[in-house]
Amino acid sequence: MDVDGTLIWYYNICKREVWLMSRNILPDEHNENIDLGRFIHEQTYKRNDKEISFGNVKFDVLFHSRGQLTIGETKKSSRYSEASKW
Repeated sequence: MDVDGTLIWYYNICKREVWLMSRNILPDEHNENIDLGRFIHEQTYKRNDKEISFGNVKFDVLFHSRGQLTIGETKKSSRYSEASKW
């Protein structure tokens, strides 16, 4: 299993989810929250670079500001913003 940003993010939120992912147990693809997440991903940050691939990792959005690069993950809520700072 490759370790990527999503796995690290989930590790900070829910270790059980990481355990499930490591065993290839995936969420229900027809879940309304997953559909909402896809919609948000497609509609957010239209002016910035989106979904940049780097090896086996995909970044949702990149911000270039004042000589710094910030990598972002789009979510429907700011509830997990602390875990996103990793």
